[in-house]
Amino acid sequence: MKRFAGAIHNDAAHFGPDAEAFEGCRVLWRGYIANGEEVADEAERRGMNVRRAAEGHLFAAAYRCWGEDLSSHVLGEYCVAIFDNEAGIALLTHDAFGLVPLFWGRTPGGFFFATHLEDLVAVTGTGTLDEDFIADHIANAFFSSRRTPYRGLERLEPNTSILYTPHGFKEVKGTAFGPAKGSRGKARACREELLALLEEAVKAAGRAPGPVWCELSGGLDSSTVLSMAARAGTADLGAFSILYRQYAEADEAGWIRLVLKRFPVPWHVLEGDGALPYSEVPDRFCPEPGLHLVDWAGRRVYEEMAAEHGVGAVLTGQGGDLVFLGIGAEPYHLADLARTLRFRRLFGEMERWRSHDTRRRSWLYWLVNYVMRPLMSRVGGKPVLPPWHREPSPWIRPEYARRMGLHDRAMGRAAPRGGTVEHAWFIERLSALCAQTAYLNQIPRSFEFRHPLLYQPLAEFMLSLPSEEKFDPAIDRPLQRAALAGVLPDEVRLRRTKTIYDQPCYEGLRQGRSFVRLLTEDPLVAKRGIVDRDLWTEAVAQARMGLAHSLPQFEAVASLEIWLRQLEDLEAGRLAVPENPLSQAATLSDKGLQFVIDRKTKGN
Repeated sequence: MKRFAGAIHNDAAHFGPDAEAFEGCRVLWRGYIANGEEVADEAERRGMNVRRAAEGHLFAAAYRCWGEDLSSHVLGEYCVAIFDNEAGIALLTHDAFGLVPLFWGRTPGGFFFATHLEDLVAVTGTGTLDEDFIADHIANAFFSSRRTPYRGLERLEPNTSILYTPHGFKEVKGTAFGPAKGSRGKARACREELLALLEEAVKAAGRAPGPVWCELSGGLDSSTVLSMAARAGTADLGAFSILYRQYAEADEAGWIRLVLKRFPVPWHVLEGDGALPYSEVPDRFCPEPGLHLVDWAGRRVYEEMAAEHGVGAVLTGQGGDLVFLGIGAEPYHLADLARTLRFRRLFGEMERWRSHDTRRRSWLYWLVNYVMRPLMSRVGGKPVLPPWHREPSPWIRPEYARRMGLHDRAMGRAAPRGGTVEHAWFIERLSALCAQTAYLNQIPRSFEFRHPLLYQPLAEFMLSLPSEEKFDPAIDRPLQRAALAGVLPDEVRLRRTKTIYDQPCYEGLRQGRSFVRLLTEDPLVAKRGIVDRDLWTEAVAQARMGLAHSLPQFEAVASLEIWLRQLEDLEAGRLAVPENPLSQAATLSDKGLQFVIDRKTKGN
């Protein structure tokens, strides 16, 4: 099941497609369960036989075992709606990291929900836009809150469920994410456990109804996923790469071939030079602004290739930079050494980081940025991470930036209180990354993206390790590199360079005349008072020459402009209205809940 939608109104419910019936429940689900054997073991202890059952049956059994706490026990990437016919209860939930999105909105007598936001927009219409969402999008260039662009429609937050009962509904929080329990052994044992968790995560993600592709970019994370999938004997395995052969900084072909020589699987290549960003205007409605709107040509060809081969799932290496402490890893554990008064070790660690710093920054730099400032932020309930850019780009109108508080929005959200500064930093980055990932997971129509490096036990394992096992100022990802010795070619395993994809982006903008015309001819972002029209036009011209004050913020506003134009085209009938997924939905009319949407609530 790839997508579903439904509504509850006055204890009646309506959903599409038809729900599967298991264990006295009706189940709608999307995604996969990673620990199906554990779920089956617990169900068997309670008298249910779900050994080798389909996902839907496992979800029903998990609900019978754990009820509203299902997401705290079921691992994987999924969202699910479960309707308990006997008790008159409905449960909406998803995996603890929220990697598979679920959207919902309230009505006077209940609520409605869908895996894809466009399916709710088809029922309610676009209505009034949420200006706070737009400001968050500009400030962060990703989604980190429950808001959507439409007032009254929300995204279900990670680690959150909705429980609907005859007495109403409530939001339920699951078990908080945190370090894995238990002591950790020496370096060798850590490497072995990491490798075992990697194999476990990739093997689970590789079970799909159809061929499985691994995105292979030549980097360490995508190479890690492909190697684990090949070692696990994943059926019908292939590699997929986007190659930019005309741009030296973005050409990864040599690194990819090294991996494929070690793990020879079919290689499917999308020639990125012919599908550059900004080269094609989206031809279908997209419910939210995002990078896919400026990268439409590549995503369209990508999906066509996957559909042609019947691909069921694509495994990505997304999340590896965070989980394995790669690019962006910073020594916030120094603040914890100060907090616990371990000053001798603190000064020793500061000297280690300072001596390996190629920029030769002073002791004061390390003291201020990794001890004093994060401690003050944590005590004050503010995010440990500083804003990803200090000030809005110069083409954003200052009065808009002040009125909407863009600077404060760019600081993100603080991690829950308690725990260490290092843990707070990790959780803040994880929340932002999972929000980006969940958004992209609703774009493909013919396959699922899966992200085994964001496997919850793997992230908890890395979080639980002492700093000396996972941080090394001389090299990033020390544990990952050590664990993969003998698995990956050493050239790839020890690679220190990182590919930069800015060049194809700028070149696509230079060539994309239709796109540039949409961005600069009477731009709607200027009409709404977000940007200064003249400065924005100048910024587009400079970006075509390879210059941008902040490329992420430029892309955020460019995608916002295209999305606002889509809304205009939708209202004018120039763009097809999304089909209402509930118009042909099945109705449950036996004892208990009856799912029928009340059309009078439309638009509320």
